[in-house]
Amino acid sequence: MTEQETVKTEETPVNPLERSLELVISNDELNARLEKYLKEFAKSAKMPGFRKGHVPADRVRAMYGNEAFDRAVNELIGLAWQKASAESGLRIASVPRIDAKQVADDAANLHFDAVFEVFPDVEIPSFAEVELKRYTCPVTDAEVDKTIDVMRRQRATYSVVDRAAQNDDSVKVNFKGTKDGEAFPGGTAEGYSFVLGQGRMLPEFEAAVVGLKAGESKTFPLTFPETYGVKDLEGQTVQFDIDVLEVSEPVYPEVDDEFAKSLGVEDGVEAMRKEIRANLEREVKARLEMRTRGEVFEVASKHVTFAVPKALVNEEAERLSEQMMRDLAARGIDVKKMPKMPANTFAAQAENRVRMGLFVDALIQAEKVEGTDEQVKALAEDMAASYETPDEVVGYIMKDQNRVASLKNQATERNVTEWVLAHAKTTEEKVDFDELMATQF
Repeated sequence: MTEQETVKTEETPVNPLERSLELVISNDELNARLEKYLKEFAKSAKMPGFRKGHVPADRVRAMYGNEAFDRAVNELIGLAWQKASAESGLRIASVPRIDAKQVADDAANLHFDAVFEVFPDVEIPSFAEVELKRYTCPVTDAEVDKTIDVMRRQRATYSVVDRAAQNDDSVKVNFKGTKDGEAFPGGTAEGYSFVLGQGRMLPEFEAAVVGLKAGESKTFPLTFPETYGVKDLEGQTVQFDIDVLEVSEPVYPEVDDEFAKSLGVEDGVEAMRKEIRANLEREVKARLEMRTRGEVFEVASKHVTFAVPKALVNEEAERLSEQMMRDLAARGIDVKKMPKMPANTFAAQAENRVRMGLFVDALIQAEKVEGTDEQVKALAEDMAASYETPDEVVGYIMKDQNRVASLKNQATERNVTEWVLAHAKTTEEKVDFDELMATQF
């Protein structure tokens, strides 16, 4: 190495949560347990020339000595760890790593260091200067009317008309697309029907059809989007020839008792409107809560910065990786052919989830924000409200311990959200109904 060269060393970050306890095993106790296990092995030991259980002791020791020694040491270390960890009073967060150590002046005992992590002391931060929003979105008669209109459109029938096509009409067409004079795959169809304005065709294609009557034709250029999804057509300009075969206008059902019955409501239009309003209010409430909770937890995660046990982060990262593989498999992807995900892929997400989990646990202890049985029951009733027999559905939910646990977590998260909002600078903001339902909010 020349004088100009320098040696770069990377310091390993100190883990503030790492602790160690010394474990001591007496040789006398170890030997006693070793002999105990050798006698147990002797009872079933087999060797040519000897009956089962009558193999000489020295032969048994040669055959099983190492295994008996390991079993004795591991058992005594386990007992010593249980005693030492209980007496330490520490909140231990991980399985210990056991390291042998040399103690020159103690030949009568074996010494080990148990290295492990403890849970951090979580200090609940102040949110007094944090600005947060509480969202509202009233459901009025106008929103109910809009929803009924959508339902009417979904149940439209179509009647053939002799006029130019316009938005909301159903049209039947023949078309042929060519690129450089040659037809391209997927660009030709006969008797193809679609509704104008629903976005099933490219905007330029629909615009060319609007204004045409049955029996009329048109030739027009069309440029495919750069992100169309078919490589040979992305960004390419082609030519389409189109013949309109039929134009049909929509006929929407009247909003009457028959319409209500078609939606499963037997008690008429007013009952239908009441049920639609209740369903909209539940949906609006759920979407607003999801947005609010997401923002609150995101802000909270920036204010809780304590160290977290690496062991818990690794466990959570592994769980997230397994969940992703299950999700991919559920979509039909052969995950067995996929390479193993790098260990750090989910590290940041896992660390945040562990830290927020410890923060919530601390808040539960300090502020009693854990979801109550009454809140769990209310959430179950809310879920069951849209079913024909809500009481039966609630009973079914409350008998499922996994679903009850999930609802309790949901109730706790709602309580945590409300606690943070109550301790922050919170303002109310009204959200547009259409934007909320179109997931643009």
